[in-house]
Amino acid sequence: METLLELRNVVKHFPVPAGGVIRRRYKTCKAVDDVSFSVEKGTCFGIAGESGSGKTTLAKLILLLEKLTRGSILYEGKDVSSLAGQDLMWYRSSVQTIFQDAASSLSPRMRLRDIVSEPLEVQKGKALSKNAIYARTEEILGKVGLGPDNLRKYPHELSGGQKQRVAIAYAIILEPSLVILDEPVSALDVSIRAQILT
Repeated sequence: METLLELRNVVKHFPVPAGGVIRRRYKTCKAVDDVSFSVEKGTCFGIAGESGSGKTTLAKLILLLEKLTRGSILYEGKDVSSLAGQDLMWYRSSVQTIFQDAASSLSPRMRLRDIVSEPLEVQKGKALSKNAIYARTEEILGKVGLGPDNLRKYPHELSGGQKQRVAIAYAIILEPSLVILDEPVSALDVSIRAQILT
């Protein structure tokens, strides 16, 4: 199998104030300490650990939302820390995320159709017509179980499970190679979790 993502000896330390009035002193919080693994194309890979063990920090490092202290992250053989310009844009469209609290990531002033179609408009707006973008949006929302009657709704008109489905649609509309899920069903009822995971 071909390796999609590889982490090599990844370390992330945060400085924590430890007192001092005139000369500020800091201690180090070791959020991620020497983590290595690889994810093959077409597979699912899970990381389990107790609260505060660094799972979210690891996800943020892969998404380039945090900078590495040491180590390297390779995506399709390229070191992501050195990406810039078009390569960085390519990486950001190839790697998407679904965070734990979907409701907070949805703009209350935008309709579902506009929320879900936004990544497509930003990445491929020049190559696709407005009608093609909306047709793709309707198709993706259908795949996550939200019919065309939901297109003109606002986030406040949806249940928690429906909001999570919108977040999934938003993440997969660009057909990414890698989707990072940070506890995507922990805020939902047990009855809805199975549907979302499916």
